[in-house]
Amino acid sequence: MVVLEVAWNLLTGGFGDRFLSSGAVVSEHTREGWMSVKRRVIASKRIGLALLCGGLWFAAGCVQQDVSPVGSSSFVGDGFVDDGAGEDGFVDDGCQGERCAQEDDDAQPPEANNDPQPPVIEEPEEDFVEPDMCGDSRVSTSVYYGTREPTYLPLTEGQILAIGNFYGCTGTLIAPRWVLSAEHCGLRRGSQICFGADPSNANLCFTAANVYEPNVDMALLELTEDVTTRIPQIEPIPLLTEDMDNSWIGRTVEAAGYGQQETGASNEREFTAEPLVSLRRELMTIDGQGRRGVCFGDSGGPAMVIANDGTVRIAGVLSYGDPSCVGRDNYTRVDLLRDWIEGYTGPTVVDGASCGEVTTTGRCINDQAVWCQDDGLATEACDTCGWDEEARGYRCIDGPDPCQGVDLYGTCDGDVARWCENGTPKTRDCGACGQTCGVVDEIGAVYCEDDPCQGLDYLGRCNGDVAEYCRDNEFRSRNCAAEGLSCSWVNNELGYWCR
Repeated sequence: MVVLEVAWNLLTGGFGDRFLSSGAVVSEHTREGWMSVKRRVIASKRIGLALLCGGLWFAAGCVQQDVSPVGSSSFVGDGFVDDGAGEDGFVDDGCQGERCAQEDDDAQPPEANNDPQPPVIEEPEEDFVEPDMCGDSRVSTSVYYGTREPTYLPLTEGQILAIGNFYGCTGTLIAPRWVLSAEHCGLRRGSQICFGADPSNANLCFTAANVYEPNVDMALLELTEDVTTRIPQIEPIPLLTEDMDNSWIGRTVEAAGYGQQETGASNEREFTAEPLVSLRRELMTIDGQGRRGVCFGDSGGPAMVIANDGTVRIAGVLSYGDPSCVGRDNYTRVDLLRDWIEGYTGPTVVDGASCGEVTTTGRCINDQAVWCQDDGLATEACDTCGWDEEARGYRCIDGPDPCQGVDLYGTCDGDVARWCENGTPKTRDCGACGQTCGVVDEIGAVYCEDDPCQGLDYLGRCNGDVAEYCRDNEFRSRNCAAEGLSCSWVNNELGYWCR
């Protein structure tokens, strides 16, 4: 009778309906996640039909079946992707070297396009294993077990408020009008993020005016208004402004989000503290060690750390992770995208922190004057921030700004670098010089520089049997012929490479 009951539930979709109503959130933006669920339901009905036909035979005697392992799944936003990963959450592809990825022999190169494209995670057909009919089964008692308050990092009440809910994804206020989240959340102009003191009631909502996306799983949203105007007590969580290396491995990271909990409920802000276990390319990985973790709906949420100056910073945004919600989870790193982010938001400033690169001359940042005074940062909100001749620096001023809205750090207007020196505007047309406009490390500000990647992105190209590509803003190459290989297109993650 148990066999017939199982078969009937599978055939009628009873288990599938239970799965869909158990609290698993499937975002309307994550088509892959919905199709994965749909395939599970269809497969369960096929299995149910087979069991129903053979139910009487199974009822007469129990047959031990060999069950082959199948690939693990990962959640991407609110969907599932079978990535064939092992227990550690990473694909074991057997490759070595600085540029490893699973090859796809059937992959075809895209049409010519010089613009960097975000990594594409393809979902293979899934294998299904018939249920074991030999007796009772049991599941892990592990749950997601987050907490309403941070357990490790000294976040202030205002910083806790800065973690917002997109109702399907999570985001973090990093500046009064700027929010950081994930590209795969599908956020667009008009999307709303909500904040609230009550962890389960984020009810003060703000609208995105613009959404910017790099070539990895990150999204930067510019809001239509300053959040601090309506929520004076909120404190943006600043970006991590130092580079991460292997010395960070083992440090504790505080993650947060509004995703699914162990009860199946969601849309309640919770925190979890976990060790950082890996830094790999654009990803940082934390490990819930089977006891806690992030889950569906936490996508885009922050991974926060204590910087070397003792302040709390955002180090990553949730990209994808283990479907158990208590395993390894992967975050897109902020330190590798800091220049890109600050190209929109301006430099990251922590009031009262050490001056860092800010001098007594100061800066104009997001309608604030910021300068160094008595070895500490001083700030002042302005109607107009510009060059103050009396202070010999950038301060709040009355009247026109002789620097026309830029400061010594400068800005890129296309391929034109614009900056101001002691109240005198300066410009340089980088394009006319065969260069690009960007932040030049040697200067510590905006200026013209040679393109180090010669127009390449991370997907690269084949120059004969030499694979050429750009990584970490450096031109790199590998001689495939010297290894007895040839250069060709591999897939959308690796691009052109030796094979």
